[in-house]
Amino acid sequence: MLNQESNDRAAIRKARFLFLERGEVPPWLPGPLVSSWKRCAVLGVPLERPEVSEPVMQRELRLARERSETLLGLAATELDALGECMEDTPGLVLLTDADGMVLERRGNLDFLHKAEQVALQPGVNWSEQARGTNAIGTALTEHRSVLVRGCQHFCQSNEILTCSAVPVLTPTGEMAGVLDISGDARLAPGYARGLIQMAVAQIEHRWFSLDLRGRRMLTLHSNPALLGTWQEAILLFEGDVLVAANRVAITLLGLDWASLRQVRFQHLFSGAMPDDLAVPLVMRDGRRIFARTFGQKPARSAPPEPARQRGPAGVYWDASSREQLNLAVRAVNSGVPVMILGETGTGKEMFTRALHAASRRGHKNLVMLNCAAIPEGLIESELFGYEDGAFTGARHKGNPGKIKEADGGILFLDEIGDMPLAMQARLLRVLQDKEVAPLGGSRSTLVDFVPVCATHRDLEAEVAAGRMRPDLFYRLHHFCVRLTPLRERADFPALLDTLLQGSGASERGIALTAEARAALQAHSWPGNLRELANLLRTLVALADDGEVISLEGLPPEYRRGRTVPKAPAPAAPAEAPLHLDALTRQAVEQAIAANRGNMTAAAKALGLHRSTLYRMLGRPRP
Repeated sequence: MLNQESNDRAAIRKARFLFLERGEVPPWLPGPLVSSWKRCAVLGVPLERPEVSEPVMQRELRLARERSETLLGLAATELDALGECMEDTPGLVLLTDADGMVLERRGNLDFLHKAEQVALQPGVNWSEQARGTNAIGTALTEHRSVLVRGCQHFCQSNEILTCSAVPVLTPTGEMAGVLDISGDARLAPGYARGLIQMAVAQIEHRWFSLDLRGRRMLTLHSNPALLGTWQEAILLFEGDVLVAANRVAITLLGLDWASLRQVRFQHLFSGAMPDDLAVPLVMRDGRRIFARTFGQKPARSAPPEPARQRGPAGVYWDASSREQLNLAVRAVNSGVPVMILGETGTGKEMFTRALHAASRRGHKNLVMLNCAAIPEGLIESELFGYEDGAFTGARHKGNPGKIKEADGGILFLDEIGDMPLAMQARLLRVLQDKEVAPLGGSRSTLVDFVPVCATHRDLEAEVAAGRMRPDLFYRLHHFCVRLTPLRERADFPALLDTLLQGSGASERGIALTAEARAALQAHSWPGNLRELANLLRTLVALADDGEVISLEGLPPEYRRGRTVPKAPAPAAPAEAPLHLDALTRQAVEQAIAANRGNMTAAAKALGLHRSTLYRMLGRPRP
């Protein structure tokens, strides 16, 4: 084995020298890296192991960090999360500036010694000129994601590494830095590439929340459920001129960064710029896409359609919900708490997202916590945060908590009626004092947020039964919103069309017969909007292209017409599996397979909470 390893090293060394002397490309060097090797040869970067680079002086590193203060702040969450992922893997997470200087690193402590041998530490420059072909330097030079494995590095000293790097771009396409994962060369190729690409997308998405400065933001996605996530396209306009965008938008619209300040709204979309919370838009090539707008309103805009008012995620709001949304925006802008009441599935979370986007706090965080989905023993640490070492199993460096994350924005407490009494007392103190102290900490931090709560329970009955503190109830129950159940909506046909389109029916030529539409309108919809959206998504997923779904194509329970909704049954135990008919089970299994077994992603695709998906499958939650 040792002789084989020596022979391999000798062959690699010989191939490197042949590249310099004759320009012969080594057989193990992928095409995209050949140009980088040629640049390194021209620059005179030595093939043999150079002297280990010493970090710059602390003063220079501090100045570099100050110049990249925005990047460091935006990337802190991803750095910590990726660092935790690498704790059991021989590798490190690195963040560099636009010149290639390492600013921060996280990861496996046992790998640090090997990493320092090749200068993977803050203050060291990893540009191509300094370190030859490497993921960081080549990503900076070529403005693209780069994977470099073992002997594909130009310098022999870096052969012990496999590195994957993705550039981080500002909203105007300028290079801000690079996020990189470097690990042992024996790791599987591309082992962390997906993680790092997603982390960079989240960083770039967060950049747009810093300051709109009187501009109008337009976010786009073909799936309305993904509006508000890092997967959406983002466009920023001054008047009708495009001044900033993320990479998703550049790709979607077929633009390049030179298009900024050259392209206007009307060059991209049909009609006028929307002056609404969320609407379907028609692109110039005829594609329909869902959009959300917020920020400075355009100077001139088309009046809204009085009979077809639309809400978030392309879903039509009825007149009552629309009026309540406008009033709720005023309440939040004045710092008044909002309570949203409605049956399961009526769109309480969507209403909150629309409220956040339209309010003056729309440029700050909207932080969500489902009080019913988190075990009682964990809700305190999730909500209030904790210091390092506060309890066994606590995350290294602690956790700021949802309340602190919501500073300046909105804290959405879903299913507030399920919050344990002990937590209600702590929350009440935070609302009264506007201060929060983490578990294990002695210092309180001032916080400024507006609480928005939602529940399907009768909170007055909960107070009477002693399950909710009356003082917390009156503290939160300032302005109350009551969302209309789907069975009472007069605009059901328009709503059905919108959700059907959002499920991809239009693109595939799928429609419903008049009998099927009538049966759906006659259904009682105990699950409301969520139930309707999930049914349509399932029907479209199982239909053939061009199919017209008939009454017989609906599941049996949707063919029978309206029934009087029964009183809610007592809540089943958390582990009790839900009944699935064959049609629903097939859709669930397809979603899990499409997301490669990722239950969180599958639940999101189906419009369900992850715990609900586990119950549907009869599996215990991990």
